[in-house]
Amino acid sequence: MVIIGSMAVSPFALAEQKMTPPSIVAVEHNLVPLMQALVEAKQLDITVKGSADVPYSITNNKLAMGISSRKWKDREVAKFVQVHGYKPTELFFTADVIAIVANKSNQTQSISVAELKRVFGCHSQPDVVRWADGNGQSTIPMVPFAIDNQLVMHKEFSSWVTCKDDEYVATHFVSDKPTFLNEISGEEGALGYTVYSDELKDTNILKVTNRFGESYDVNKETILSGRYPLASVYYMYLNLPPNREYFNEQEEFFIGLTLSEEQKPVLNRYGFISLPPEAIQRNRIRLKLDEPLIEGGYK
Repeated sequence: MVIIGSMAVSPFALAEQKMTPPSIVAVEHNLVPLMQALVEAKQLDITVKGSADVPYSITNNKLAMGISSRKWKDREVAKFVQVHGYKPTELFFTADVIAIVANKSNQTQSISVAELKRVFGCHSQPDVVRWADGNGQSTIPMVPFAIDNQLVMHKEFSSWVTCKDDEYVATHFVSDKPTFLNEISGEEGALGYTVYSDELKDTNILKVTNRFGESYDVNKETILSGRYPLASVYYMYLNLPPNREYFNEQEEFFIGLTLSEEQKPVLNRYGFISLPPEAIQRNRIRLKLDEPLIEGGYK
């Protein structure tokens, strides 16, 4: 019996505990601080290596584990199969999510990605963006807010608001989330972005409209299915030979991260979410810990 996180599972019939050399996990550079915090909390002999190309690092450097903000392309999987003779094991790991918050008195239900880039993005000259009423008529100006230095590990949205020397943003930056929420509640035209967390459950979070005109609210289903536009889903890839009958200590640790919410406080502290039950179940099926009950689900 192997204990993974707080769960007792029997992934294989384990005859003995195998000893392995120290592991290296390849992660995208923005994930290095999070992964180091997770590893250090358990005092494991694991080296966290930043990589600009996680599929290449795992396939060609023959690393056992990697975490990527996108699914591997078919050609990357094919290359792995060519080198190793089997497919990598893909699991949901986490997601980084940006929520858009407005004043509670605001009746607007959604805002487009294009509008967000205009409000929070970089400009060489002033650009006043106004709210619209139910008839589409312009009303009061949007007053943008954000928390200073909060997007260090959230690369896509960060790229929208990182300016050149001759550009600037109109956003008012504050020091922490309580101050941020206080500013949003005190300013009628306020609009703010922040990393998603349980602290926002009583706020006015807007839906976000993608370039196809489809609007999605922020919840774990829309996040992990890839429909919510302001989220990046991170996948864990494992080099697990199909005929191997054990997990080493390092693999147990990383697999455990995908099968429970034990590390939720650490993930939330760095602006990432823990997995919902549906994603954990999908991971269990991928690891052959459970049999699939229905077709479909997260792809």
